[in-house]
Amino acid sequence: MRDTLLQLWRNKYFRRGTWLLSVAVLVLYPLRHVNVGVDLWDGGYNYANFQYGGLMYMDPMWFFATWLSNCAGSLLMRLPFGSYMLGMNIYTGLIVSITASVSYFFCVRRLRMWAPVAFFGVLGAVSLCWLPTSALYCYLTYLFLLIGVCFLYRGLVDNDGRRLVAAGIVLGLNVGNRFSNLVDAGLILAVWAYGLFLRKKLREVLRQTGLCIIGYAAGLAGLLCVISLRYGIGQYATGIARLFQMTENAVDYKPVNMLTGMLAAYVDPDITYWMKRFLLIFGCCLVVCLFLPGKLEHLKKGLCVTITAAVMWKMARLGFNYGDYALYEAVYAPCVILFEVTGLLALLRILDKNAAGEDRLLAVLLLLILFLTPLGGNNAMYAVLNNTFLTLPGALWLGWRFCVGRKTVLAFPAKCVIFAAVFFALTQCAGFGREFVYEGAVGGRELTAEVEGVPVLAGMHTEARKAEALQGLYVYLEQSRLLGREGILYGYIPGISYYMGLAPAVNIWGDLRSYAPERMAQELEGIAGEIREGIAPPVVILEKRHAAYLETGEEDGLFYDEFARVKLELIGRFLEEAAYRAVYDNEEFVVYAVL
Repeated sequence: MRDTLLQLWRNKYFRRGTWLLSVAVLVLYPLRHVNVGVDLWDGGYNYANFQYGGLMYMDPMWFFATWLSNCAGSLLMRLPFGSYMLGMNIYTGLIVSITASVSYFFCVRRLRMWAPVAFFGVLGAVSLCWLPTSALYCYLTYLFLLIGVCFLYRGLVDNDGRRLVAAGIVLGLNVGNRFSNLVDAGLILAVWAYGLFLRKKLREVLRQTGLCIIGYAAGLAGLLCVISLRYGIGQYATGIARLFQMTENAVDYKPVNMLTGMLAAYVDPDITYWMKRFLLIFGCCLVVCLFLPGKLEHLKKGLCVTITAAVMWKMARLGFNYGDYALYEAVYAPCVILFEVTGLLALLRILDKNAAGEDRLLAVLLLLILFLTPLGGNNAMYAVLNNTFLTLPGALWLGWRFCVGRKTVLAFPAKCVIFAAVFFALTQCAGFGREFVYEGAVGGRELTAEVEGVPVLAGMHTEARKAEALQGLYVYLEQSRLLGREGILYGYIPGISYYMGLAPAVNIWGDLRSYAPERMAQELEGIAGEIREGIAPPVVILEKRHAAYLETGEEDGLFYDEFARVKLELIGRFLEEAAYRAVYDNEEFVVYAVL
């Protein structure tokens, strides 16, 4: 059987067909949910930013911080079918397809990974992409980061200065996708680590470092030149300055909180609870291998397999392989533990002086990606889950190399732990990728109802209650001739701006922590002045529970901080002073207009 499989694999036509099939799957798989899910949060919010881009509508802080991704999104909207959510989901989903394909090519062609290991690793990475593909500031970040790492690896291993400059250019341009990508400059540590592994002369390491810095500076300078020519460097500086001031309200964006949020995940009680079970596997198997007579290797391995299977079965009974794939718990603990195992394997590879320099370099890059990915955002380890395009296949490859390269029976306990971690992670990834669709920060359920009568949402499916509410809202706005006006939204409904075609009169997502009450008060006062001058008043749409608070004052866990309450009360006073009246409501929304 083994000889037959080897002979089949040596056939060039079989290898070529397998390669093409793998690439086709990786291209199409990210598009599996393009017509499912009508998210009122991040999904619609990002499309609204593409539709209503520019300083006229967007907060300068976010406009410049994510400028390149917003430009890309606006360009996609100009393509055929880009005026529909379904079309945009396909276009943005293809960004994930490109990233997956680049990762697969790099892993197989350059890192010489065994193709099935690379394929299932990348497939698992796509399955873990929980964030809507409309969040191009994230997915373009991952694509640019991956390309930058590919250039950096090739430049160091091949001693190619042009690729080192190219790596710097790509990572410099990546700052345009998300300003916090400045932290990707930390990848320069790989240059010094590789120089140490190969005992290069200091002059050579400094030369390679300089080439990376020159490229990074060129990419960043080119980005700033384009922005300055279009908007002026003063506006850019003002917007970025506000980005740094934002942390006064949004403390979760403070660098210290980002770092502690990432580190806390690895020592979280929910993680350590399960990690003890993996240590139990390792400890019991180690005892078996140490204390049974040395010649009984088959018996030792058989007992280790039995122990591993028994503990894994017990973990499954306790809920480690969480079956509700609408929740992040399905993949969170298995993947965080896999990252911990990956970190240990990478450290072992780095400390192994007999390992090839390029293998140790890959281990360094995997650790850097795991460390740098959460920095610059407020999602902690969830950001790492969303960006495993290289780390997951890299983790599988490190595990595979460890298991194949160590033949002694004393290594078998570690192999059992690696198998358990990989098995749980990949099985959970498979279920999560098949079922999870982002709807209001969690996975949607029963997304079978087609949204009819809303042009942008043609062909899209969501839960029946939401579909009915969106249809009713659109019909009312159309009949009342309120479509085409500017809108003020509040609550977790920023996507309404895109779905209903309402240009934002204030910040699209009014209850974001980064949107200060003082800023809202200023903008509402300006709108009130325009109304007094005879300009048509914007339509105001509130989420039903936020409208209920203005009527009854009952909170019931409505506000996550005091700033959210203050901003809603500012809108309430604005409605009262401008003589707005509630003119329509359904189960989800309340519409206010001036009669």
